[in-house]
Formats: sequence, C-alpha cells, structure tokens
Amino acid sequence: MSSDNDNSGIGFLTGLAIGALVGAAVALVLAPQSGEETRDFLRGKAQEAKGKALDLASDLRDMATNVAGDLRTQADTLGQKGRESVNKLRNRVNDAVDAAKHAAKHKVDELQND
Repeated sequence: MSSDNDNSGIGFLTGLAIGALVGAAVALVLAPQSGEETRDFLRGKAQEAKGKALDLASDLRDMATNVAGDLRTQADTLGQKGRESVNKLRNRVNDAVDAAKHAAKHKVDELQND
C-alpha cells in the first residue's frame, strides 16, 4: 500500500514537471516577440509612465501654486477688510467718547452756573 502512494506521488511530480516543461516550450514558441523586443517594449512603457508621472507632478505643482496665490489674495483682502472694520469701530468709539466728554462738560458748566 505504501508503494502505491509513493508511485502516485512520483507520478504526480513527473507529470507536473513534464507539464511545466511543455508549457514553457509552448510559451516560447507562441511568444509574439523576442526577449529583447519585450524588454525594449517594457522600457518604452516605463519611460512613457515616467513622463506621464512627471507631467502630472508638474500640473499638480502649478495647481498648488495657483491655489496658494488665490488664498494669499483672499487673506490679504480679508486682512484689509478687518483693518477697515477696526478703524471704523475705533472712529465710532472715539466719536462716542468725544460726545460723552462734551455732554459731561456741558452738564458740569450747567451745574456750575446754577
């Protein structure tokens, strides 16, 4: 019984090896290009992919530069509007303080004359 298992294992391995050799031979015979042509094709595709990646990186860099410029412009605009708002508020407060001082002085003068 052990002999049958050994024979079937050897038979399987032999069949596997023969199948692999036949598959490799068929692949070589039916290959559309030689090894050198395939390597050249792969090199060309790799160069093409590299070029596309560099173009994409350049496009992304340009987009980032444009977005950064737009954000800088918006930040400058918001900063200017903020400064204008602070100046308006400061003027209103100063006007209110001046009006209060004037009213207080007027009241003091009024009370002193009575």
